[in-house]
Amino acid sequence: MKLTAWRMFPAEEGWAPAVSLTNLLVAIYFVLQEPPFKLAAGLLLVLLFAVAYREIFWRSQQAPLLLGCQLAILLVLTAFYHPMFAYIGFLMSLSLSRQKQSFMVGISVVFVVGTILAAIPHLKTMGPVILIMLLPPIFGVAIVPFIMRASARYKQMAERLQAATSQLERMAQQEERQRIARELHDTLGHTLSLISLKGELTEKLITRDPDRALTEARDIRETARAALKQMRELVTEMKVVRLVEEYQHAKTLCAAADIRLQFEQHAVGGEDYAGKYTEADTFRSVIAVVEVLPLSPLQETILAMCFREVITNVVRHSQAKACTAILHIEEGQVRLAVEDNGIGLDKNAQYRAGSSGMTGLKQRLALVDGRLQIDSAPQAGTSINLIIPRVLRSEQRGEVG
Repeated sequence: MKLTAWRMFPAEEGWAPAVSLTNLLVAIYFVLQEPPFKLAAGLLLVLLFAVAYREIFWRSQQAPLLLGCQLAILLVLTAFYHPMFAYIGFLMSLSLSRQKQSFMVGISVVFVVGTILAAIPHLKTMGPVILIMLLPPIFGVAIVPFIMRASARYKQMAERLQAATSQLERMAQQEERQRIARELHDTLGHTLSLISLKGELTEKLITRDPDRALTEARDIRETARAALKQMRELVTEMKVVRLVEEYQHAKTLCAAADIRLQFEQHAVGGEDYAGKYTEADTFRSVIAVVEVLPLSPLQETILAMCFREVITNVVRHSQAKACTAILHIEEGQVRLAVEDNGIGLDKNAQYRAGSSGMTGLKQRLALVDGRLQIDSAPQAGTSINLIIPRVLRSEQRGEVG
């Protein structure tokens, strides 16, 4: 028979519930000031309160009943012992924030009224100080649960929004794939079928009617040229993502996240690309650089999409205050380095990252024979290099005659 290890609180709750138990020290302190009979009864009530506190995390369906028992114990302790027992009400805040709003309001009102009534007899000896001392527990039970509830809902809405955004992106990608598939089928399917039929006919006519076979071969050549033209037109119509557009988006995103973005270029063999631009500059200088990138439309699209993913990760996870994008235009490659001064990654985190976002970057770059390099260490920032082989333009090589 397998025994299940006993746990004080569920693992997913972390250390917060255990740390909150320190509030019971206040209750124990005041109980120890009582005579023996009240001391025993008080310790028993505190123990029951702690048991109910633990059971709430394991019996969520009975949480309202257990919270009611906790409130009753708390009011008895504040009324018959000391009003400062109200401080153990902090233990109710987290569980109370997960209940229905009407129940939360009811518990809060009863707690506030009961605590104030318990403090009235002590006004003669302690004066208004007793009411001031009770403000923290009143705030902790009557206000904090509502703040925690709003925070949890905001987090949930943010997660749903992120999931919805990801879903929309996947749907858009799927729609684009389907559109391209339809275009290929409708535009090229008939042409390729025609080429196949003419090829079979030409094969049969080579020995029977060479002249007609030659005519059919010429038709195949013209049809293939037409298919090539159609393919080029289809590729031209596909959306090209420009690096300058992604830089504009990155500038806006980093500004919203209070991250200072700087753009630099370093080139080998010329000064056309040289320069350094900060987020305070206009985009004209940056556009002048990226408009003449020695990359094909597909390569620039891949580079721009990878740059977008890297900047998004910097904003979400790096906790950086500054980020620099350095465009290196070299003899045989174009390298875009994104460096931040954030918390960095340890080796294990890099391996975990490799199973999600980094894998996507590597797959995109592989489409154009590119590669990804990561250099990072804890608390030392992160440097990510996006490397794509350079396309040498015909005007740079010289026309071949």
